[in-house]
Amino acid sequence: MEKILLSLSDAFAQAPYKVLKFKSFVLAGLIVISAVMIYGIVTRTSLDMTTDSFLDESDPAAMALDEFREQFGSDESVFLVYRAKDGNVFSRESLAAAQQLTDDLRNWQSLDRSQFPDEISGIELNWDELNHIRRVQSIANIRYQESVDDSLLSNRIVPNELPPQEDGLVQIRDKALTLEDYLLAFYSEDTEYGAILIQTDFGTTPVEGFVSAVDAADVSLDASFANFDDVESFDLEFDEDVEVQEVEFEAIDMLGYTNFHIMTKAIYERYEDQFEFFPVGTPPLMEFMLEMLDEMQLLGIILVLIFTLLLWILFRSFSAVLWPLVTILLSIAWAWGIPAWSGVVLTTMISLTIMLIFAVGIADCVHVMSAYFSFRRNGEEHYVALSHAYKKTGLAILITTITTMCGVMALTTSDLEMITVFGWTSAIGVFLAFFFTIVLLPILLDLWHPGDPDADASFADKLGKRWHSLATNTQRIIAVVYFVTVFSLLGLAIGGYVALVTILTYVVVNWQKPILDTVPGITARYPIQIMAIFAAIFFSCLYGMSQIRIDSNMAELTREGSSIQRAYDVVDENMAGAQSMEIVINTNAVDGMMNPRLLQAVDALQTRIENRYPDEVSRTNSLANIVKETFKVMNDDDPAYDRIPDSELMVSQLLYLFNSSNPEDRRALVSDDYSKSHITISAYNAGSYQYQAFFTEMEQEIDETFAGLEQEFPDLEVTVTGTMAMMMRMADDLARSQYSSLLLALGIISVIMIVTLGSLQGGLLAMIPNLIPAVLSFGLMGLLGMPLDADTLLIAPIIIGIAVDDTIHFMTHYRVDLARTGSISKALVSTIRDVGQAVMFTTMVIALSFALLSFSGHLGMAKMGFFGAIAIFFALLCDLFLIPAMIITFKPTYGVKNADTEIDFSNVARAQ
Repeated sequence: MEKILLSLSDAFAQAPYKVLKFKSFVLAGLIVISAVMIYGIVTRTSLDMTTDSFLDESDPAAMALDEFREQFGSDESVFLVYRAKDGNVFSRESLAAAQQLTDDLRNWQSLDRSQFPDEISGIELNWDELNHIRRVQSIANIRYQESVDDSLLSNRIVPNELPPQEDGLVQIRDKALTLEDYLLAFYSEDTEYGAILIQTDFGTTPVEGFVSAVDAADVSLDASFANFDDVESFDLEFDEDVEVQEVEFEAIDMLGYTNFHIMTKAIYERYEDQFEFFPVGTPPLMEFMLEMLDEMQLLGIILVLIFTLLLWILFRSFSAVLWPLVTILLSIAWAWGIPAWSGVVLTTMISLTIMLIFAVGIADCVHVMSAYFSFRRNGEEHYVALSHAYKKTGLAILITTITTMCGVMALTTSDLEMITVFGWTSAIGVFLAFFFTIVLLPILLDLWHPGDPDADASFADKLGKRWHSLATNTQRIIAVVYFVTVFSLLGLAIGGYVALVTILTYVVVNWQKPILDTVPGITARYPIQIMAIFAAIFFSCLYGMSQIRIDSNMAELTREGSSIQRAYDVVDENMAGAQSMEIVINTNAVDGMMNPRLLQAVDALQTRIENRYPDEVSRTNSLANIVKETFKVMNDDDPAYDRIPDSELMVSQLLYLFNSSNPEDRRALVSDDYSKSHITISAYNAGSYQYQAFFTEMEQEIDETFAGLEQEFPDLEVTVTGTMAMMMRMADDLARSQYSSLLLALGIISVIMIVTLGSLQGGLLAMIPNLIPAVLSFGLMGLLGMPLDADTLLIAPIIIGIAVDDTIHFMTHYRVDLARTGSISKALVSTIRDVGQAVMFTTMVIALSFALLSFSGHLGMAKMGFFGAIAIFFALLCDLFLIPAMIITFKPTYGVKNADTEIDFSNVARAQ
C-alpha cells in the first residue's frame, strides 16, 4: 500500500505537466461542453416540487393515487378560505361578492382581460392555465336535497337572486348551519369565514402521445356491432377478464402549479375590499416553493460574494479567487446539465447537490491553492510549485472524492426516487469537482497565476499593513464605529452575521499561525482531558438523537407570521382543515356500492374515525352520507331515518333519486357502475409523526370494520391514498432510508480509511472525528426538542463529506510525514501547520456559507444552515484538537518501522 500511495503521489505531481502539454485542446473542449451543459440547464431543466416526486411510479402508494385520479379525477385543489370583512359571509354584500367570484372562476373565458394586470409577482398571466379548473364549489352554488310530493329536489342554499328582505338572508344562514355536510367545508360556525373549493385536473392529464387502446388505429368494431341500428337484435358481449389499460399521467412541475395559482389570484384579488383570502393546497404551496428558489438564488449570489471576498483576503490575489470559483461553477453546471440533458426530473434536492459540490469544490481548490502559495513563498517558481502542490494534495483529494462519492451513492439504495436521483447527481458532481480541480485548475493558474512573492504587495496586503500601523486606540474606535454602523444598517440578525464574518476573517488572517503553533503544546499537555470533553459531547449528542422525532409539517415550512403559515392556521382554526386524504373502496363487483351492508360498514368506519381521532380529523364524506341524507329527506327529515336502509332495493332507489337530481355530485363519489367509491377525510394540519401513527391505527380500523364482508365481496380492496397519505409515506421512507444509508456510508468510508491508512487502528481512529460532527446537529436538535424534518435530515451526507475531506487531508499528510521524518512529534507539528491552514480556510468559507442559509424563509433550509454551520465549525475543532490528542495517546505508526513515538514539541517547530 505504501508503494501504491507514493506512486499515486508521483503521478499527481506529473499531472499538471501532462495537462498543460495539451492545454489549448483541453480548454477548448471544456468550453464547448460547458456551453452545451449551460444550454441544457436553461432549456431542458424540469423541476418537480410535489410530493409525487418522492416516490417511484411503480410504488404501491403512487399506483393507488393514479387509480383514484383515473376514476374520480384529481385530488389536487385550492381551498380558498376567505374572511368576510363585515364579519358575516351571509350578509348581502358578502353573498353577492361570493356569487360573482364563483361565477368569475367558473366562466373565466368571458372576463374582460383588459381589467387585469399583465403579471403578478414577476410572472406573466397565462389565461390558458385556467383550463385546469375542473369544478368550483362555494356557498353560492352548493345544493341541498328537499322532498316535495315524493320527488327529490336539489336546491341551491343561496338562490341566484338574493331575497330582497334581510329576513330571507337570515333564513339562508339558518338553513346552511343545519347542513352538517357543508358546515366547516364552505362556511364556519361563527359565519365569519367562507370557502371556495377550486378542483383541478392536475395529475390526471395523460402523457403526451398517449392513445387510448379503444382509439388505436388498428382497433375496429367486431361483428357484434353489425346490428347496432336494430334494437331488437342488438346484443353485445363483454369479456370481463380483459385487462384494463392503465393510463400514464403527465408529471406537473412546480411552475405549472404556480402559474395556475397566479391566475386564480388575479381573479380573487379583485374582491379584497370584501374578503381577506387564505389559500391552501398544492398550487399556493408551489408558489411559496418557487419564491424560496428565488430566495436561494439571491442567497447564492451573496454566498459567491462572500466567497470571493474571503478568498481574496486569505490569499491576497484575485486569480486565487477567480479560478477556484470558475472551477466550482463549472462542476455545478455539468452536474446539473447532465441530468437535464438525460431527461431526469429534478427536485428541491438539486439545491443540496449544489451545496455539496460547492463545499467539496472549495475544499479541493483551497487545499491545492494553499499548498501552491506555501511553495511559492518558499521561493519555488510557478511550475515547480504547481507540481509540488499537486504531489502534496492530489492523493488526499482523490481519497476524499472516493469517500464522499461512496457516502452519497449509499443514498441510491433508497426506495424514494427523489433520494436516488440526489445520490447519483451528487456523486457525479463530487467527481466533477475532482476532475476540474486536477484538469482545469492547472490550466487556469497557468493562464493567470499569482505574481512573484517579491513583487509589489497586493491591495489586501497594503490594507493590512495600513491597519496594523494604526495606534491601538484608533483601531478600537474604527472597530466600534464599524460594528455600530453594520448593526444600524443591517439589523440584529444580518448585522450579527456580517460581524461574525468580520471577526473570523480577522482572526484567521492575523492569528492563524500563533493558533496553529500553540495547538501541539495544548494537545500534548491535556490529551486525556481533550478526549474526555469530546467524548462527553459525543455521548450527549447520542442521547439527544435518541430523543429526536422525525416530523414534517407543512405549516412549519416557513417562519412564524408568514402568509402561508397564517393561511394554514386560519383554515385549521375556523374550517375543516387544510389537509385531505382518501380511502378508496373497490368492490370489483358491478353495483357493489349499492349493497346496504357494505354502506353500513362505510358509515361505521367514518363514525369510528371521527370519534376516535378528533385531533386529526374534522369531518368525513362518502356515498353513505348521501344515502343517509336522502333517506332522511324522503321521510320528512325524521332523524330516525338518518341511517343506511337494510334493503338493497331501497338503497338503489335512493341513489337513483340522488343521481337524477344531482348527477355531478354522484359522479364525484361513485363510479358509473357503482363498483368503486371513496371516503374523503378532511384533516387538520399536523406533522408526519402524528399522522404516521394515525395511519397505522386507521389501517387496523379498516380491517376490523370490513371484516365479515369477504363472502359477499371476495375481491374487496380498501386502500388509503391521496397526496397527504403519500406525504406521510414519504416521510417514513425518507427517515428509514436516510438512517440505513447513513450507516452504509459510514461503513464504506471506514473500510476505505482503513485500507488507505494501512491500519485498522488508524482507520477507526480517523472515523471518530467524522462521527462527532455528523451526530452533533441531530443531537442538538433532540436536546432542544426540535423535530427533524425532511430537509434537515439530508444535511448528514453533506456534513460527513466535509468532515471526511478535512480528516483525510490531515491523516494522509500525517502518514506521509511520519514516513519521511520517522517521528510522531515532527509529523504532527508539520501536519497541523500545513494542513491546519487549509482546513481553517475551508471551514471558515463553508461554515459561513451554511450560516447564510439561516436567513432563508424556508425553515427546513434555515435549520439546515444553522446546525450545519455549527457541525462544520466543530469538525475543525476535531481536526485540530481531537485527532492530535488521539495520536499522542495511541501513537499509531501505520507500519513505519522504528518510528520515534516520544512526544516532545519543545524543539520541533524551531527545527522545522
